[in-house]
Amino acid sequence: MIHVESIQKAYSSKTNSVKVLEDVSLEVKPGQVCALLGRNGSGKTTTIRIICGLVLPDAGKVSINGHTLGKPEYMAQLGALIDTNRGLYPRLSPFENLQYTCIIRGMSRSAASERAKYLLDLLGLWEKRNAPTQTLSKGMISKMAFALAIAHDPPYLLLDEPTLGLDIDAAETLEEQIQLMAADGKGILLTTHQMEVAERLSSRVAILADGRIVVDKPKRELLDMFAQQRYRIVFAEPLMGLELPYVFTLDSTNTVLEVALQCANEIYDLLDRLRPAPIKSIEKIEADLGQIFKNLTKKEPSHA
Repeated sequence: MIHVESIQKAYSSKTNSVKVLEDVSLEVKPGQVCALLGRNGSGKTTTIRIICGLVLPDAGKVSINGHTLGKPEYMAQLGALIDTNRGLYPRLSPFENLQYTCIIRGMSRSAASERAKYLLDLLGLWEKRNAPTQTLSKGMISKMAFALAIAHDPPYLLLDEPTLGLDIDAAETLEEQIQLMAADGKGILLTTHQMEVAERLSSRVAILADGRIVVDKPKRELLDMFAQQRYRIVFAEPLMGLELPYVFTLDSTNTVLEVALQCANEIYDLLDRLRPAPIKSIEKIEADLGQIFKNLTKKEPSHA
């Protein structure tokens, strides 16, 4: 398990000190995809850099399967994709890059070659195995970065924006592999600004705002917590002079009504009030992760 306990971090200059993280705690268990979400400046980048061992916390503890940050055994438990160019040697081929990475991770030369072949085939890069890495497209570079992260088959992964900039086919390939690895028992910490990706892949969601975790819950529980009785009703004819005791909006054509109810049973009263207007369709509007994220991280306007 990735265990982050009460980490703190501040950056200081000659004139001031800025607190970036304050008592941040989270866990990633085997088979879990935890989406760590946050706006720019929330402390998300610092958090993942600490977990990767690139930055030391001022206070708090980080461990993976009981191995503490800074120990050789710690990094053996973790594969990280935090920069698509990190760890790639541009003049080496994809095969040579992967083979070298596997060897320095402790594999024999023959085992490293087999692992490199497997990963290149898995990610659709076999035909480019001997091309200089610097000649690959951006999407192929992203796939290579992902391959390097999983080269030594670690039990835990940290994936920072793994699908950013990929075309739809490449993104689907990576998402499928992430889901398969989670199903195989790997714990994955995922960061992304693409809320639809987080919603598709995650089983748990942690949201950072101003250096603090403001929510950390299973995704389904979080969605249910913010679910409202909201409905979208489409009419065959425009509604004129509509008055309702509920919060509602009408589109510019006056034919699409969105309404928020307090409880499910109020739908019957709503439909009675709408008679005899001809209804074409009615659907419940589900809560989505993007809207929840906005609600939890929005900043109140400052007043001078």
